[in-house]
Amino acid sequence: MNKLLEIQNLTVGYDAKPEVLKGVSLSVYERDFLGIIGPNGGGKTTLLKTILGLIKPSVGTITFFDEGRSVPDINIGYLPQINQIDKKFPISVSQVILSGLTPSGRLFKRYTLADREQVKRVAGQLGIEPLLDKPIGELSGGQLQRVLLGRAII
Repeated sequence: MNKLLEIQNLTVGYDAKPEVLKGVSLSVYERDFLGIIGPNGGGKTTLLKTILGLIKPSVGTITFFDEGRSVPDINIGYLPQINQIDKKFPISVSQVILSGLTPSGRLFKRYTLADREQVKRVAGQLGIEPLLDKPIGELSGGQLQRVLLGRAII
């Protein structure tokens, strides 16, 4: 199986705590399921944010692979623990999920019929297909989390 991610000797920290993670190394391969467990404040979110490029490591490397070749970066969906989303913003469930297909750094993308079919398929898998035309302001907290998960995985 092809390697997707390799982390070598990773050390990451913050001003108040310079070594939240120290000497972390791991590899992730296609079809792997990876669970990250540990105590509160143990560095789980810090590890994920570092993989996403939101935090720079002080030591170590993170390498992504595509078809066995090293690549500078990849698209990764991310659903943070806490979302600050304006539920009054006039956007539908389908538009939120579609936004997961917009390349990073671009404000707009013209969506195709295939894109919209992909949204329906993801929404069906998450049990939210009946909500696709609903404004996000009318959703429960759990429904909104599913919508945001749909945006992350599309």
